[in-house]
Amino acid sequence: MIDKILINRKLNELKKNLKILKDLKKITLNELSSSIRDQWTVFYGLQVSIQILIDIGNHILAAIGENQIEDYTDIIEKLGNLRIIPKNYANKIKGMPGLRNILVHEYGFIDIEIIHGILQNNLNDFEEFISYINTYMKKQK
Repeated sequence: MIDKILINRKLNELKKNLKILKDLKKITLNELSSSIRDQWTVFYGLQVSIQILIDIGNHILAAIGENQIEDYTDIIEKLGNLRIIPKNYANKIKGMPGLRNILVHEYGFIDIEIIHGILQNNLNDFEEFISYINTYMKKQK
């Protein structure tokens, strides 16, 4: 059974993270490149936000009996295959778990320009996820 309280708590946490990340959109590439503090904030904000997305997907899949998951990318693919999120959207965001792994394990070698681009252009991917999960949850008893 899907724990709606858990899902709502995670979605609210994701919304809080997005507010902080959106506030950081004003940072220029040069400012981000020269500020370890801002880098840490953006890296951590993206990492935690992606983890929340993964956790929500994993919880939903486990609750409906979809336990054949080998890695985080499988979660996104299964959500799309089961139409919990649109398949074309799942294809669009399937790289998020890889980015999360880079942020966690390769933090010393992260391309700041790519991260700045994500900050500027891809935060709406998280908002779409929230919308799709809310729509899915409304259909659940």
